[in-house]
Amino acid sequence: MADAVTTQTISDTSGVKSVVKMTNISDGTGETLVTKMDASALNGMSEDATKKVSKIWYSVNTTNGKSGVELLWAGSGSSAANKTICILSGNGFWDLKTAGNEIANNSTLTANTSPAGDILLSTKGFVSGDNYSLIVEVR
Repeated sequence: MADAVTTQTISDTSGVKSVVKMTNISDGTGETLVTKMDASALNGMSEDATKKVSKIWYSVNTTNGKSGVELLWAGSGSSAANKTICILSGNGFWDLKTAGNEIANNSTLTANTSPAGDILLSTKGFVSGDNYSLIVEVR
């Protein structure tokens, strides 16, 4: 069996933004470095380090308080080139654009010189019944 996951594009406007909703109901197998926002498939993203995470709505429900969801900027090289955007647990909303603290793609800070521009997701410590719903806006 596998986790029941969905990814839905809510908004995708070239030169403006991409917004994607992601869900998971886990059977305990979890997700590891799964591409959730593919820059080559979205009009509002680009395959470089120019885009930023602007807003995140999240609901991460786990039985273990140390479990959560990690979002990462994908590097084009090995998995070591990936850089963590954030680790989420609980429920909340981050409006990083209004605060002026958008999360830039920092996957270029290693030997990796050509980031993929994709956003990856990994679940941490998920067991059967744990779940998440995320909406991520990139500008």
